Amino acid sequence: MTGLKLFGFFCCAVTLLVFPQKGIAQMEMTYDEYRMKLTEQEQRLAELKKSLLECQTASNDLSNQMSSLDTQISEIKQQVYSLVESDEAGVNEYMQELGRIEGRLMGLRSLAEDALFEVRDEIDQIEARVSELKADKRACFPAAQAKLASIDQLLEQVKARMPRKRIRQYSVVRGDNLWRIAKKDDIYGDPYLWPRIYVENRDKIKHPDIIYPKWVLNIPFGVDINQHLVMSGENLSSIAGKVYNDVTKWNRIYQANKTQIFDPSMIFPAQVFDIPAN
Repeated sequence: MTGLKLFGFFCCAVTLLVFPQKGIAQMEMTYDEYRMKLTEQEQRLAELKKSLLECQTASNDLSNQMSSLDTQISEIKQQVYSLVESDEAGVNEYMQELGRIEGRLMGLRSLAEDALFEVRDEIDQIEARVSELKADKRACFPAAQAKLASIDQLLEQVKARMPRKRIRQYSVVRGDNLWRIAKKDDIYGDPYLWPRIYVENRDKIKHPDIIYPKWVLNIPFGVDINQHLVMSGENLSSIAGKVYNDVTKWNRIYQANKTQIFDPSMIFPAQVFDIPAN
């Protein structure tokens, strides 16, 4: 029993001497690993700081480049505005007018034919204004070209739906004559167009100075395709300028209408001329 006790005491002593040293060694290894990881993290942090500094430098460079590009773009815009003899406000105003015309034509396109005929003068005015806008230097912008192309298409659709000629009836009242009828605002607004009413009603009117109350007269409005109604103040050259954009082509109109033009220098309001294709 005494030997066993001595052996047990010996084992306890060995355990006390050996295991504490092993625990200290383990603590020393853990500390070394910690220092190693700390060193790695410090190196990684230093690399990240370096990367961050490089990113900030690159960001500053990009900001400077963008600022330079903005300046260049502004200078180019000013050069472009100078070429079109306008400025940003002028270009915006031009685009807004194109937008209004486009919107109006969309509305006109939905009108019934009779209602469309009543606004034919407005359509003519729009067409004339579009021609002016096309001649404007601001029309060179791509956005303006796209708008003008859309307007051209809408104009063609509106004009294709509008009757070229329409007859409206008028009931003669006491005191009327062809001159007074033609002068009425809701007829022609021009007394010199009275011969047109006379020609349209030759089956009823035997003498242009004699008409009677309660007669129902046909009042023609508009003309057929490839025809032109002569208005006060017009001559063959001015008509050629309108239909051909070339005043020197007046002879073509004269040759096509020699049966009613006895002297090229004398034409009269209300005459309807055939216009040969250009």
